[in-house]
Amino acid sequence: MKRLPLWLLPMTLFAGQARYARVGDFDGVVQVQLQAADDWQPARRNLPLRELSWLRTEGAARLEVELDDGNVLRLGPDSLAELSDYTRLSTGQRITLISLDHGLAYFTGAAEGKDVLVVAVPGAQVAIGQTARLRVEARDPWSLISAAEGVARFSSPTAEFDLNAGQTVKLDPGHPARFFLNREIPPIETDRWSDERDKVLQSTTSAAHTPGLHYGLADLDAYGVWAESADFGAVWKPKVPAGWAPFRIGKWLWYDGLGYTWVSDDPWGWLPYHYGRWMQQEGAGWVWAPGESAVFKPGDVYWLKSAKLVGWGALAPGENWKPPDTPRLYLNANTYAGYAPESLEIDPAGFATRPQQPLAMAVFAQALPSPAFPAARLDAFRPPLRAGSTRAVSVSTDMAFDGQPPPDPQPSPQPVESAYNNEPPSAPPVVIVNMVNAPPEEVEVDVPVPVYTGIIVVNPPGYKAPAPKTPPKPVSPPPPSKPKVADPDKPGK
Repeated sequence: MKRLPLWLLPMTLFAGQARYARVGDFDGVVQVQLQAADDWQPARRNLPLRELSWLRTEGAARLEVELDDGNVLRLGPDSLAELSDYTRLSTGQRITLISLDHGLAYFTGAAEGKDVLVVAVPGAQVAIGQTARLRVEARDPWSLISAAEGVARFSSPTAEFDLNAGQTVKLDPGHPARFFLNREIPPIETDRWSDERDKVLQSTTSAAHTPGLHYGLADLDAYGVWAESADFGAVWKPKVPAGWAPFRIGKWLWYDGLGYTWVSDDPWGWLPYHYGRWMQQEGAGWVWAPGESAVFKPGDVYWLKSAKLVGWGALAPGENWKPPDTPRLYLNANTYAGYAPESLEIDPAGFATRPQQPLAMAVFAQALPSPAFPAARLDAFRPPLRAGSTRAVSVSTDMAFDGQPPPDPQPSPQPVESAYNNEPPSAPPVVIVNMVNAPPEEVEVDVPVPVYTGIIVVNPPGYKAPAPKTPPKPVSPPPPSKPKVADPDKPGK
């Protein structure tokens, strides 16, 4: 039996189902870098985003990203952000940490159960519990965090307090001992855009038919209708022209750990291609059955493969298909494209040569071979974010291993100040600012601080910090010895 390296064990033991966010509405020049080894690519609607994805807008561009828990991130003009931590533990606890390097971002959402939800900017972070709507800005040299609705827990090297609705905190990351509290939020032009998008996403009616699925719902309302099916309950029918078939308008992109993943050009093409399955109803055409699983899939299709050609088509609900059997919907619809074994993209657009007898030149396959992994990707490097390359460290002991405590977190490559290592920091560690009797104007706070390393430890809701350790008593230094005076009557040695 092959043994895993020790450094892989914590991730292996505590990792859960991978999470994927979705590129939604955007306008202008928006680019995405899925990981350090990838080139920047133009954003595509319905593009899956995984952990460590970078997102940037240029000029007056705007971008909306929907997370799998129903929370929403939006970027304003000239902005760069990262999905720094976007994981699910084996217990089901979701960890979401978003870092804004520069520019403007909006965040709407809430942490469900023991989930951890944090937004970081240069010099500070905010942890979200109940539903909150935030506007965060990373300017030069200031960082600003505003709570338009709800309450968020603000933390910096100098202070920790609840940021309530209608308040703004402004800080200078270069001088963390000074920050300002303002009991109002100065409006800016993009506020209306974010407010309107929140109303659209929150007014969806499709959630009643898709239990466990929380994103891409508004598109189902806008581009299709729901109907009852005798065999599968509620099914969704898109508003499409005659002759349309699923998995035809879009392309396959390679994702490490996931395989070839369908990125649809249909504006509604998120949930119907990554959850549930398609089927044909007599008199109704193609309809989508959501199913019961909330596990993200690259696209449930069968494959036909030859040396230079691939084909695919939808699998029917409940179909447990394995080659070489003929899939149930094979004669209903299929799509073809050219194929090269090392290709990271399979695009059916412009493919005019459709085989007359595909089964005579291709065979059924459950999946396509993986492209070779280039070793150069291991040496890929990204410049550090101004917000820091942060990771959330869970300290929950409610794990699914029969009472076995979780392993100690991996040591940080840099020295960590005790204030960020779940130990009592040197005084004065935290300043709690009480805004009840605060004046309406800005309040400046100036306190001495420990050295900030940029490493943030996030505790899940309900976590209780350990009791402070009693500091050792100071030891008085010995009195200085009297200097020796040379005796003039004795010869020197």
